[in-house]
Amino acid sequence: MPPERLIPWLALHLLPGVGPLTARRAVDLHGDPSEVAFRLPGSAWREIPGMDAATVDGVLAARASLMQRVAAEWTAAVRRNTRIVSRDDPEYPPLLGRLPDAPTVLYLRGTLPADRVRVAMVGSRRATRYGRETARRLATELTGAGVEIVSGGARGIDTCSHRGALDAGGTTTAVLGSGVDHVYPPENEELFERIAASGAVVSEFPIATAPLPENFPRRNRLIAGLSAATVIVEATGKSGSLITAGYALEQGREVMAVPGSIDSDQSRGCHRLIQQGAKLVQAWTDVVEELSPMYRAVLRSPGEASTPEGVATPLGQDELAVLSLFDDPRPLHVEALAEASPLGIARLQAALFGLALKGRVDPMAGGYYVARPRNHPREPAEG
Repeated sequence: MPPERLIPWLALHLLPGVGPLTARRAVDLHGDPSEVAFRLPGSAWREIPGMDAATVDGVLAARASLMQRVAAEWTAAVRRNTRIVSRDDPEYPPLLGRLPDAPTVLYLRGTLPADRVRVAMVGSRRATRYGRETARRLATELTGAGVEIVSGGARGIDTCSHRGALDAGGTTTAVLGSGVDHVYPPENEELFERIAASGAVVSEFPIATAPLPENFPRRNRLIAGLSAATVIVEATGKSGSLITAGYALEQGREVMAVPGSIDSDQSRGCHRLIQQGAKLVQAWTDVVEELSPMYRAVLRSPGEASTPEGVATPLGQDELAVLSLFDDPRPLHVEALAEASPLGIARLQAALFGLALKGRVDPMAGGYYVARPRNHPREPAEG
């Protein structure tokens, strides 16, 4: 069986007809995920927006075998060397957790450290030679600057983006449109193994979910949600990559596009995005320049060393407040930091993310953080 803390979240995730937005609404209304998953009466379910009578009946009927499904799902995850991370887990990606429809649980092969600047690179499955070479080069150069590439593991631009990051000795994240039991496309099985060995293969779908067409638009919101920005390398006027760009805009993330020939159907989607205000990308520097100062401060030019030892990166007020809680060399758990900080969990996680990016704290397994020793005086508090 899974850890006790995970059981209600996994059960809620496995209830038929209960998507992540409905699950969040239910927990926000009733507080206890265990109560929602196992005991909430039908009358209360019917009051949740989006729940009709047939769906509620399905939820109530599913409870009889729900614990068996939870146990089977956990067994399958262990067999596939896959971790299941719930939305309330400190290891859940903070950027993703901000989405109103953030997955109730994530299936994770590999690791998703908090101290990474991630940029999504997506595009056409039927990529041209120009598109494939551009994606690989941009991914390689961005990886050299300290960026982690996020993509969807599909044929074409996605595959070239992942391979460019790996060839540069970096890490990359692949977000699947299926459960981790299904390798899709099948020729990328070796690639997914390489990705999981140093980065992460991620899915929100139960282990045995097949790569159905309707899954891929849904997974695109996670590609954008994990990333500070999204770059479209090649896309037709009806490309699914434009769905990813739309999600990025909805989520308040930067959108950029690589131009191509005016005669190429594979670049029409990119040209439309540029006409609508997306940043035109000709080089890796165009991508980095569009990122917020928080991200740019910890990146570097490809081939260069990162910030010189002893040179402090300025901290924000929340970061200074959180850093002041580390008055002991021992690791602190995020729950202990939340109790000691008046910021609230969202601002606390954002501050911890910034401190990790700037090399002031190190994330550890199990939701712990430890402050790095400094050779220079700590910045004075503002105000």
